[in-house]
Amino acid sequence: MNRALKIVFFFLTCLSLIQTAESTSAAEHKNILLICIDDLRPVMGCYGGAAKTPNLDQLANSAAVFTRHYNQWPVCGPSRASMLGGLRPDSTGIYEIGDSWEISKRPQTHPTLPRYFKDHGYHTLSFGKVFHGKGLGKGYGWSEEPWKLDWTCYVDHQYAGGKEKRWRPAYEIYDGADSRHNDYQTADKVIQALVDNKSKPFFIAGGFYKPHLPFVAPRKYWDLYSDSEIALIGPGSIPLGSANFMYEWSEIASYGAPGKTLLFENDNIDIEDARDMIHAYYACVSFIDAQIGRILKALDENKLAGNTAVVIWSDHGFHLGDQGRWAKHTQFEQAMRCPLIVRLPGCHTVLNSTDAMVESVDIYPTLCEFAGLRIPTFLDGESFFPVLAGTSNGKPAAFSQIRPVNKKERNVMAYSVRTQNFRYVEWREPDNRNAIIWEELYDYRNVLGETNSVVKNPEYIDVLKRHKELVSKNYPSLSASKN
Repeated sequence: MNRALKIVFFFLTCLSLIQTAESTSAAEHKNILLICIDDLRPVMGCYGGAAKTPNLDQLANSAAVFTRHYNQWPVCGPSRASMLGGLRPDSTGIYEIGDSWEISKRPQTHPTLPRYFKDHGYHTLSFGKVFHGKGLGKGYGWSEEPWKLDWTCYVDHQYAGGKEKRWRPAYEIYDGADSRHNDYQTADKVIQALVDNKSKPFFIAGGFYKPHLPFVAPRKYWDLYSDSEIALIGPGSIPLGSANFMYEWSEIASYGAPGKTLLFENDNIDIEDARDMIHAYYACVSFIDAQIGRILKALDENKLAGNTAVVIWSDHGFHLGDQGRWAKHTQFEQAMRCPLIVRLPGCHTVLNSTDAMVESVDIYPTLCEFAGLRIPTFLDGESFFPVLAGTSNGKPAAFSQIRPVNKKERNVMAYSVRTQNFRYVEWREPDNRNAIIWEELYDYRNVLGETNSVVKNPEYIDVLKRHKELVSKNYPSLSASKN
């Protein structure tokens, strides 16, 4: 073989090796698909709930459905900052919606989850509500400017906001196509991103607004449910012995039922109105399920399911009239507990429902481990990879905080710990050397459950002591106050 032919042969061989390596890399790299859902309590079928969610139920057959997943703060801004930052609110000092942008301030030392993946060669994209706010700026970690529609709330109803509180409906069931809805358009963007980026490592996040108030969905999803299927949710009043000086009514009070005035704390929402609101909430959940179904179908059609992690996460729970509450902003289980469905291809022995306790702050390190990235040392969370592998039963405790929105009421902070059978809540005054002013303890083995605080029951003295120690040792602000 002459020299010229050898050179050509060598060049062709190198080109073939490069193409083979690129093809192998595209097939073997691990991708991330993160779906965030606002205000979703675990009402889906795969959680034993009444909402009709065939797509999520089907996903559950190849995923882990965490029935004991707890957020760190039951308001969207701090919760999202905590999950995407891998840090607890007490570590970041982010306690208000308007402060959540601060999680992006330290990209070099404390990169957000998307920023960390971007720094390791991933193309990171955001569509819809992922961070609270638009998530603009390099510190958030997106490769391209995030796509997000303005918060219009409704499809047909025209609402003029401002200082004057005009009536607006708590729900809107509209006639017409799914595509008129903002969240449908978000799903479109996620699907297109999967197509456009399937040949390279990606971190794609899609965030749905619903079922956040107002509950807005196409009529066909309302029609999935008959009136007889909609049951009121109990208990009907707050627990005996619970603190009631901080519940934030402003969210639900800015809405009303059709033709009626705003809903305030002392309003008696009649049974028909309550059922209609629950009905509309379920319609939204079914609508979002349909959008997730479209995304999962695109994942399969583009042959991405085999190497793409799927995480379905809600930022917090939601009260639907139970405990006399609507929305979140409480220290109770229905605000702190929320859905988490995770599918990590090739990493599961645990499928379907698991009662292993995990927290939102654990998602960051788990996705790092899935992708083969070093887990940053600054994170507060722990990877639940061992749970999926069947070698761990999860955490012994989960920690969640809450305080009045914008501190409109008394300046207090609730420090909460949830263990296997109990929730202990310790109310403290930050401006008064963190003095304890109220305590609550709930025994979920008891038939009364979260209807009666047993904190003063002498039979629980050892349980109380153990949980007080957990709070004292696991909140940085309380440890700092001792020094």
